[in-house]
Amino acid sequence: MSRSPEPETLIDLAQDKIAVIDEAGRFRYLNAATRDLLGFDPDELVGTDAFDLVHPDDVDRVRAAFEDLVVDGARPDAPLEYRYRTADGDWVWFRSRVFPPVETGLDGYALSSRDVTLEVESRRRLETIASTSPDVLWMFSADWSELLFVNGAAESVFGIDPETLEGRPRAFLEAVHPDDRADVECAMERLSAGDPTNLDYRIGSPDGPTTWVRVPARPVREDGEVVAVTGFARDVTDEYRRERQLTVMDNLLRHTIRNDMNIVDGTAERIADRVKDAVSAATTATEGGDAVPADVDLAELAADLIDHAETVRRVADDLLTTAEKQRGVIDLLREHESPQPLRVAPLVERAVADAVDDAGEAPVDVSVACPDDVRAFTHPELDYAIAELIENAIEHAEAAPTVEIEVTAPADRVEIAVRDNAPPIPPAERDPITDRWKMDDLRHTGGMGLWLVYWIADRSGGDLAFDAGADGNEVTISVPDADPSSPADDRGPPPVSEVRPAAAEPDGGETAPAAGSEAVASESTDIGSVAAEPADTESVAAEPADTESVAAEPADTESVAAEPAGPDPDDPDPAGPDPDDPDPDDPDAAPGPP
Repeated sequence: MSRSPEPETLIDLAQDKIAVIDEAGRFRYLNAATRDLLGFDPDELVGTDAFDLVHPDDVDRVRAAFEDLVVDGARPDAPLEYRYRTADGDWVWFRSRVFPPVETGLDGYALSSRDVTLEVESRRRLETIASTSPDVLWMFSADWSELLFVNGAAESVFGIDPETLEGRPRAFLEAVHPDDRADVECAMERLSAGDPTNLDYRIGSPDGPTTWVRVPARPVREDGEVVAVTGFARDVTDEYRRERQLTVMDNLLRHTIRNDMNIVDGTAERIADRVKDAVSAATTATEGGDAVPADVDLAELAADLIDHAETVRRVADDLLTTAEKQRGVIDLLREHESPQPLRVAPLVERAVADAVDDAGEAPVDVSVACPDDVRAFTHPELDYAIAELIENAIEHAEAAPTVEIEVTAPADRVEIAVRDNAPPIPPAERDPITDRWKMDDLRHTGGMGLWLVYWIADRSGGDLAFDAGADGNEVTISVPDADPSSPADDRGPPPVSEVRPAAAEPDGGETAPAAGSEAVASESTDIGSVAAEPADTESVAAEPADTESVAAEPADTESVAAEPAGPDPDDPDPAGPDPDDPDPDDPDAAPGPP
């Protein structure tokens, strides 16, 4: 019968470093693996302090854990990971388990240390990738009761720090939009049951800005059982924003412009019919030697033709203005200029001056309350958004227009509220912008003005809110405030931007030159008794009609008043868009997908 090997021989064959240390931390024994892992001869280290070779950044933590073990006498639940110096001055990562004498019967504390350098370095690389990723990388237990991993992006995407999720793993549901929460909970149940999911949902509240996230997720199985669920959440707001922008452009082309062109076509047909009937009657009378027949009233015919021609002129004017505004919107969406710190008072001053100049000579009462030191982190075209709201209020007011502009800075926001005495903005114009319903063939807006205001606010990281009442409207643009440490651009009236559309005269004549503007004081300055021509006050309460009737007048529910300006010297066709020009809604002509 063969003799059993000596225990020391078996220990020396082990690949892990086996050591015994006394209560003071001095080595009493080390196995042969010490030579392979550290380059030291085992006898060389016997009697030395085991903590002298621990990395300076780890030594206090490791020594404190060992001292607790000596005092308590109980083995730690988790192994210790730390760096240990080799004979040539390099460092290896050890994962060590310590066994007290009561468990081993040895005269000292036994340590079993494994080299996990490759594992730690790989984990550190993955942690670096996770920490720099804009996507939220996450892993939960199968029943969602424990957070196993999440990176720092959770705070920027969900507004929840990882520490909160560790304490309350389901806290991320509080950030989910209430309308989407049931879908998210259903997807969680499917994951726990072992089914992969891929879900898009919103983060935010019904009354505030929202972001869209796309969350593909998979179950993690061990021996056929789901032990964890993992996935990532990616912010796809830009993709949804782009889809929304294309929907608005498609709505404008397929509904609003089509309806207006139906009116032009029907009115032109009526003109042709009236003239044809009159010429036929006159020809018949002439052939018979008679005078102009009695049933042909030339005055009535002329008045009728003038009325029809005016309808064609007005609708064509609206179409030209809409086309110019659409071009301005596309220019804005194509721009990649980032938000920047700007003083708000000069922007409001410029907006009021532009809007009052466009109003002409009718009385316009505009008051402004804007602290001089308010600064916003916003898109440079913010003044154009403010001017659009003022022009909209002036155009649709049924009495002498009154506009109040108030700028406040609550918390970390800057809010520009524009109040007017115009009829309420119809829900069909407001609701698509505030996400209360999605546009389709039956429900759609009638213009571009409010969308342009929304997109300027949205690209500034802000939002647009409406409060429509019987006494008028209050439209509030909310944008982030500027970092106090950032230098603000004290911007006066900027040069005319390509985003600002020019309004062409319907008869092809020259456009009126912009009048000089008065300075607007930044502290509750009242601009009163400004002369302006009466605006075309079509009712904004009318819903946009999808009809081919030539008798119906199109409801102008959106202010399309644009700044008077001369023809664009770079535009080969200043009268309007050329049918041969690329379609702005064409994906080859419009900006590409985000």
